[in-house]
Amino acid sequence: MDKSVNRKYPLYTLFFEVTSQCNALCDHCGSRCTASKKDELSVEILKKVLDDVANQFGTKTIMLNITGGEPLMRKDLFQLTGYADMLGFKWGLVTNGMLITDEVIQKMKETHMSTITISLDGMKKTHEEFRHVPGSFNKIISAIEKLKKSDFVEHIQVTFIATKKNITELPEVYRMLTMLEIDSLRISGIDPIGRAKENEELMLSAEDYTFLFDFMKKHSSSPLPITWSCSHYFGNTEHTLDPTGKKFACYTGIHVASILSNGDIFGCPNIPRRKELIQGNVLQDNFCDVWNKKFEYYRNPNRTKAKQCEDCEYWKYCKGDSFHTFDFETNTPQFCYKTFFSGKQERKKEPINPSYVDIVTPLVQKNGRMDHLTIKPLKEEETKTVIFTPQATRDLYHLFHYGECHPSNLYEQQVALIGNQWQEISLIKYVVPAILYNRAGNMATMDDFCLQQIQEEVAIINETMAKADKVYQDSYGDVQFLGFAHSHPVETELRFSTNDTKNHQDFVRQFGDFISILLNPQKKRIVCFSGEECKQAKLVLLSK
Repeated sequence: MDKSVNRKYPLYTLFFEVTSQCNALCDHCGSRCTASKKDELSVEILKKVLDDVANQFGTKTIMLNITGGEPLMRKDLFQLTGYADMLGFKWGLVTNGMLITDEVIQKMKETHMSTITISLDGMKKTHEEFRHVPGSFNKIISAIEKLKKSDFVEHIQVTFIATKKNITELPEVYRMLTMLEIDSLRISGIDPIGRAKENEELMLSAEDYTFLFDFMKKHSSSPLPITWSCSHYFGNTEHTLDPTGKKFACYTGIHVASILSNGDIFGCPNIPRRKELIQGNVLQDNFCDVWNKKFEYYRNPNRTKAKQCEDCEYWKYCKGDSFHTFDFETNTPQFCYKTFFSGKQERKKEPINPSYVDIVTPLVQKNGRMDHLTIKPLKEEETKTVIFTPQATRDLYHLFHYGECHPSNLYEQQVALIGNQWQEISLIKYVVPAILYNRAGNMATMDDFCLQQIQEEVAIINETMAKADKVYQDSYGDVQFLGFAHSHPVETELRFSTNDTKNHQDFVRQFGDFISILLNPQKKRIVCFSGEECKQAKLVLLSK
């Protein structure tokens, strides 16, 4: 390796924007992708840049990212990647995924593509409206499946640009990607750059960002890893709002550089393409010399320090936020953690403690006249009431074959109870079968996997509730896992065993005011318990 390597500012990531042409017209596109093909560099010129970088900086510590536009629109792309591979570069592709065919995958394999990043910004309708390419969603999913089957790519990543229109679909997208078994999901909020400036209605609010961070925290131990973009400082060093737990840093021009499609030597491809930020052009300049001797503006520690930052308590962490959203005309950051979240609205809170009438009246309006089965507690002083909606009652009876001696209910069964809970009332809205890995006539066992499946079901219900029939919708907000109902069939006594009591108390400590319902389906007997002391609660089963 040549001594001209920049020891203070080693290059770790090099982007090759091989084209500005694109087969999509995305609402957020930072570079707009409107340049003509004649502005593209030849493969020979790009090979020469790779030769220089390999000779002066080496190839072991530099990741070569091929981007665009849509890089797969270049017919000679794999001549370039094959040459990069021959020199020893590790290379990855950033693509919208629509042009990935069996032939393309074979060329990726032959030139040893290491990583691929594919864009997916919602489920079918939302993604295709955002990218303005009908039919693209199925092509992308098919491409991911083929790449997985080919089994040569080290890392398959999907990027999700969160907007006001697609943010509620993120859980559904995450679940689908988990089933596709990709390696990571990278989430980024839409920023006011490029074409996104004309689509302000897509911008996220403070509440939207909080939703994103809550989602990431919730899935921190899930099978599919989630990474967050390097877009902004979110107070992650002090207030742990940002779940990444890492110190914010923008490395453009410090460890990151790019060669744009016209040959300009630049920082990160996402930043504004202003004249003062262009450091040279490979048609006239040697890239390595420019990296070593220029980029002064990028490497100035106060490069994004605005007047509002002078006395800011977060300056040493934030450094004026990211380069790609800095307003160079006014010398101010377009995003500021301190001001953005200072006016954060509180989320709508549920009623503190609604009455029985408050709960039942809307149910009557939706379901009409209802019958009810009420099981009163043995102790009159108990005030906890557990109400089943007609839909939940129907499902409870059906799943346990209540009132029948059915082959499947002669062994213990268990279901999860899902709904809303207040101080004195619990409203059970959904009854979901619970996986049991061991069952007998008077015994059943479960483990953490079984609980995880229930939590996944709760997430599915919350993300699809808005699409359901009106009878399932109300103003109480997200539902949660509230308890279990399990059976003691045939001749087994209808009382809590020692193990039942222990399990209930363990769940109380884990989930809060837990509900346990015990029933004998053959004899149509049922009883409800709640709280750490496992006291009987009033149970109201509404039915139509």
